[in-house]
Amino acid sequence: MLTKIKILNNQESPYDIGKKQWDLLDELESKYESIDMSKVIHDGLFLDPIWLMVNRGKVQLIDFNRLFPNKAHYPLMLLCRVVCYQLLVVYGYAVNTVCRRLKSFVLQIVNSGQWDNIMCAERNQPFLLFSAMESDALTNIAQTRLAKNGGISNDAFDFLNNCLHLKHLAGIDVFLAGISLPWSEQGIGVNAWIDQQREVTGVIKENSFYAPMPFENVSNIVQNALPIVEDHHDELVIFFNDFNTLIASFENVHGAKTSKLCRDLVEKHKDMFSLILPVEYGKHNVSGDYAPIKSKWITNLFNLVKSACSWIILLSTGLRNFDMRDLRIGCCQPSKRYKGMWWLVADIKKTKNRLVIPVGEPTYKAVKLLESARYTSVGNFLLTPSTYVTGNSLNSSDPTHDEPGKIQYGSTFNDLLKVLPKTYGFSIKTIAEDDADATAHCIRATLAGYIAENSNAAIFILKRLFGHSNPLMPNEYIYRNPLVMKRREDLQLKLTEDMAKDMAHAVTYGEVSGRNGERLLKGAAHMKAKVEQELRLKNQSLTEMEMFQTLEERLTQIFLDDMRNGETYALLTPMAVICNRACNNTLDSPCAVQSNNQDRISSGIKKAITDALSTLPNPAQCIGINCPDALMGKKWSRELLKSFDFYYKYRNVIVPKSTIEEDAKVFVSMYATPLMTIYSDEREERYFNVVK
Repeated sequence: MLTKIKILNNQESPYDIGKKQWDLLDELESKYESIDMSKVIHDGLFLDPIWLMVNRGKVQLIDFNRLFPNKAHYPLMLLCRVVCYQLLVVYGYAVNTVCRRLKSFVLQIVNSGQWDNIMCAERNQPFLLFSAMESDALTNIAQTRLAKNGGISNDAFDFLNNCLHLKHLAGIDVFLAGISLPWSEQGIGVNAWIDQQREVTGVIKENSFYAPMPFENVSNIVQNALPIVEDHHDELVIFFNDFNTLIASFENVHGAKTSKLCRDLVEKHKDMFSLILPVEYGKHNVSGDYAPIKSKWITNLFNLVKSACSWIILLSTGLRNFDMRDLRIGCCQPSKRYKGMWWLVADIKKTKNRLVIPVGEPTYKAVKLLESARYTSVGNFLLTPSTYVTGNSLNSSDPTHDEPGKIQYGSTFNDLLKVLPKTYGFSIKTIAEDDADATAHCIRATLAGYIAENSNAAIFILKRLFGHSNPLMPNEYIYRNPLVMKRREDLQLKLTEDMAKDMAHAVTYGEVSGRNGERLLKGAAHMKAKVEQELRLKNQSLTEMEMFQTLEERLTQIFLDDMRNGETYALLTPMAVICNRACNNTLDSPCAVQSNNQDRISSGIKKAITDALSTLPNPAQCIGINCPDALMGKKWSRELLKSFDFYYKYRNVIVPKSTIEEDAKVFVSMYATPLMTIYSDEREERYFNVVK
C-alpha cells in the first residue's frame, strides 16, 4: 500500500520532516479558521467539531469527531474539511452529495484496513502524503467490497476524485501532490472504472428502471387536469395577473393576502373556484369588519394549478424532472406554418442539447397558465416555488444568487405533482410492487409505452422526443424495463386465465360450435362420465348444478395447463374465433400455408425438412370456421352474429344484384349452422334457415 517518504536531505531527521509538515498544517488551519461559513452552516465556524447545515428545510450534519475519532487523524480531517468547503461553496455541490461522499470515503477506504495511516500522525510526527496511495490498493479495496457485499457505491471514490481535481489548490497542494488514482491512470472516468471493477468481479450493476403508470391512473390525471388548463384557463390568468398586481402594492405578502381587496378579488371569481377549489375564509374577522381569505388557500390554489399544468406538459413531452424545472418564460411559441401546433423549447441538461418539441393547444395553455401563476416577481423560470420571492429577497431554498425563483430540488417538484391527485382523491401509483407514486421519470416510461403501442416508428419518435444521445435508450424504455416486462407477464397470465374460464364455461354449457367445438364437447361428455363414475365409487352424488360447476372447474384447469405449458396456442383471431391449435402440429395451418410455402421456396430448404418442424399460425389471415382448429363460442363470437344479421337484412330487403351478393351468400351458407348452434335462443325460430 505504502511508498515510503524519501528524505532527500540526509541531515534532516524524521522529526524535522514532521515539524515542517505540521507547520504547513498550521498555516492551512490559520487560513480557513475564520473563513466565512454562512453559505455552508448557520452560526458556526470552520473548525467546529460538527457542521450543522440546512438542507431543504431539514438539518443535516457532518460530525468530524465521530468520523475521525483518533487524534492522529487530524491532518486527514483538516484536509477533508477544506475539500468539503470547496465543494459546497466554490463548486456549488449539494449538501447531500458532499456528506454522502465524505462518509463513504471514511467508512469504505480510510477504515478499510488498507489505508495504512496516510495523512495520519501525532503532533509534529511525520506522515505519509496522498502520493503514498497505491492504485493497486484502491483497486483491491473496490474488488474486495464487491465480492463481499455484491455491490458498491461510487461515493467513496468520487470523493477521492474530487481531491484529485483540487490538487492544485493553494494550501492543500503540497499534501495532494503526486496523487495518482487508477481511473486517471487509465484515462477514464471514475464511474467507468467502477463499472470495470464490477465486470472483473462478475457483479453486474442493475439498471434503475422507472415503473410506468396504469391507464386508469393516467386517465384520472387528464380528466382532472384538463378542466383547469382548458375550461378555466382565461379566468385563472386574469385572476393571477390581478393578484400579483395586488401583492406589488403592499409592503408585505401576508398583508396583501388578508386584505379586503384580496377577498373581493377572490369572490369576483368565486363561481369558478367552486368548481376547482372552494374558497376558504379565516375563522376570525379582521378588525371586526370582514373575514379574510385563508392564506393557506391561496397557496393551495397556486400549487393546484401548477400541478395540473405540470402533468399536462409531462404527458405531452416526457421531459425529465430537472428539465421541467429549468423551463423558462416564453418557452412555447406558435408555429408560423402549421395552424394548431406550437413549439416547446427545452434545454436538456443530460445531453447538453436543445430540444424542440411539437405540442398541441392543451400544452400551450398549460405553459401560458404557468407564466401567470408564478408566485414570484423575479427570475424567468416557468415553474416557481410556493414561497413568495421579491427582487430584494431570495427564497431560503435557493442556494445560489444567480437562480432566484427556481425550484431547486427534484423532490420539491415531485411533491408538487402529488397536489392534483391529493386534492381530487385519486391515485398516481405505478405498476411497481411497492405502489410508489409516479415521478417525472415514471411519466417518461408511461409515455414510451403508449408510443410503442400505437406507432411503428416508436424508436425514432422516442429518440427524438426524449433527446436521447444513445440510440439504445428508447429500447430500454420500451422492451427491457423489468417492471414493464413483469406487468406484461401479469397481464398475459390474466388474459390466459380469463380465456381458459370462458372456454370451459362455453364447453360445459354447450355454447360452442365448429369442428373443434364438437371435439371439445365429446371430451367434456367423457369427463362428465368419469366424474359420475368417481362419485359412484365414493357412494356420492351431485345435483345438476354441482355437476356443471365441477365439470367447469376441471375443464378450466385443463385448458389453463395446456396454455401455460405451451401445448395449445389459444389465440382470439380477427374472425371472432379462438385458434385452439396444438403447438406440436407440424402441418401448415390453413391461415399460414401460403406464406410458409413462399418462405420455403425463398429459403431453399427442402420440404421434407420443413414438414418435420412445427409452424406458427397466422391469426391475421384466419379463415374462420373453415379451419379445423377454430372454436366458436357464445361469448367471443358475437361479431359473427352481427355480420350474419347484416347479411340477413340485406338479402331480405334488397334485390340481390350488388357486388356483395356473392359475399352474403357465402357467409350465410358458411355460418348459419354453427351460429344456430349457439345463438338459436336469441333469434326467432327458423331465423338461421335462410334459403334465398
